[in-house]
Amino acid sequence: MNRNTLLAFALILLAIMVFNHPKYYEIVLGREHPSKQAERAARERRAREEKEAAAPAEQSAPEESKVAGPPKTSDQQRPGLLAVEGGATAEAGDSTETAGVDAPGLDTVWVETEKLVVGIAERGARIVSVRTKEYRDDPTARNASLEENPYIELVSVPETGGANLAVNNEAFDKAVFSAAGDTTSYVLGAADSLTVSFEWEGEDGGGLQKRFRFSGDSYVIGLEVASRVLDGKKVRVGWECGIVESEDGGGGKSARYDIRKVHLYDGKNVSHISEKKPGKSEEAGYYKWVGLTSKYFLVSMVSDSTRDGEVIIEAFEEEKDTEEPKKKREKTINYGFAWQRFASGPVESYTLYIGPSSLGELKEQDVKLEKVLFGGWKWFFRADVWFPALCEFVLWLLIVLHGIVKDYGVVIIVLTILSRVITYPLTQSSMKSMNRMRELQPKVTAIREKHKGNPQQMNQKMMALYKEEGVNPLNPGCLPMFLQLPIFIALFIVLRKAIELRGAGTWVIPWVNDLSKPEVLPIPFINPLPFEIPLYGNNIALLPIVMALLTYFQNKATIKDPNQKAMIYFMPIFMLVLFNSFPSGLVLYWTFSSALQLVQQFVLNKLKKGNAAPAGAPARASR
Repeated sequence: MNRNTLLAFALILLAIMVFNHPKYYEIVLGREHPSKQAERAARERRAREEKEAAAPAEQSAPEESKVAGPPKTSDQQRPGLLAVEGGATAEAGDSTETAGVDAPGLDTVWVETEKLVVGIAERGARIVSVRTKEYRDDPTARNASLEENPYIELVSVPETGGANLAVNNEAFDKAVFSAAGDTTSYVLGAADSLTVSFEWEGEDGGGLQKRFRFSGDSYVIGLEVASRVLDGKKVRVGWECGIVESEDGGGGKSARYDIRKVHLYDGKNVSHISEKKPGKSEEAGYYKWVGLTSKYFLVSMVSDSTRDGEVIIEAFEEEKDTEEPKKKREKTINYGFAWQRFASGPVESYTLYIGPSSLGELKEQDVKLEKVLFGGWKWFFRADVWFPALCEFVLWLLIVLHGIVKDYGVVIIVLTILSRVITYPLTQSSMKSMNRMRELQPKVTAIREKHKGNPQQMNQKMMALYKEEGVNPLNPGCLPMFLQLPIFIALFIVLRKAIELRGAGTWVIPWVNDLSKPEVLPIPFINPLPFEIPLYGNNIALLPIVMALLTYFQNKATIKDPNQKAMIYFMPIFMLVLFNSFPSGLVLYWTFSSALQLVQQFVLNKLKKGNAAPAGAPARASR
């Protein structure tokens, strides 16, 4: 990698910093930076909450039209989006232990489909467990029993649960519902469907139902809230329990990835929300769906209405799932969300998607759920449009090629060869131009020394030299790298987020059993290291070392300017540190690409020597 490549990286980083600076938004775009918008929204929200807290309580609706809320008592579980106004809703004498899955005298209804195993507690008619049958905790332990390697659980806080409900600010999370039917366990085939109903009887006869609809071969769960006096009431339905992050960081790290986000789609644009601290936010207006993602999974709620409403998002802290002592565990941010709107009839309907962030599955829902997968910066040449499309194309190509060769490592090598073939003409031209420029460097230096007092004449002499030798000084030497860079970044994102590659190993690197994670060379007792090296990490990987060596030999063959000698040693170290924590599939791509470029340079030099004039032959005529 030469100076042009490093300059290209520096320019890209500089462009990102400039385009994302608040002054760029203010002066060029004429609007606030997103961070400023968030701060302003937070101030407005706090002011509104203080105003509401100081205002007198609103008058209740007439008794004959009221959905009476359950009686209230103290609540010790994590305050949720629905509990903040409605308070607790358990019957007197109930403790917090009775609010979970195994409340005494109350049942949990289990529904097993071809895709999911779902538990719904009678207490609150809340979803307290969702397990994915197609995905296990350890994707590499393919022959382990279900007890040793269970299905992935997606409900992070079962005590809080999902499909939470509040009506006119009265939360129903601990209300006692009765499940219809005589059984608490259902098993559905692929062609089967089922509706499970839960009913709550109010003291004044104003009952309420929550109905869950299942299909045997789908990750979709239909949800209906029904009451004869629901019309006009403020209904809030949410997913307060967050989502489990199923993946560890790889590379010898036990900490979970902290990449959960909330996504809002208004029918045209999608907003991606990520918080660093606990807190609540509100988004008013029409939204088609709201979703919560982990690295590989999604919980989304799709509105079956075109009415405006309000989406409330809560970021809350929880401990990372690590092997460290409880007191030393780091905190991570999880999210809950709720959808609030006024009912327009006796039934309010929603659609839940709880499952993998698989491109095929998400597209099948036909509501643009696939927009949670890949984002882009609108200000960067409309990258919010073309970059997700590029990522989807790269993923599609990987899946198609995998259907042929059955090995994602080989697929990445094929993709590398394809990208090299596409950029070959430009790369070849760039290499020839750089070789000629190196050969002319002594003459260029002599001209600069001779005419250093006359810049105009110096430039004229240099241009005459370039013309005589047939060299274009403006040849874009870093253009081939720029053409590969979008593919490189797209592959980086795809390898990190595409569940299709989860647990994908390869015979190309036999000790790597997951190309989406950093490589850990199997060295007994010392890898991973018991300590972390700053910038490098705590894992020793072979591919980054090979790539660093290739970078060294490549720079040694191309860099002849004494002023650039430091680059020969700096760039290999830089690449080693940078790529050591990258997904091993991405490092495989870049390492193989560097090897191909080195071979291409070697062949070019051999051809040049073979075409050189033999000793004693007449010199080439000047042009």
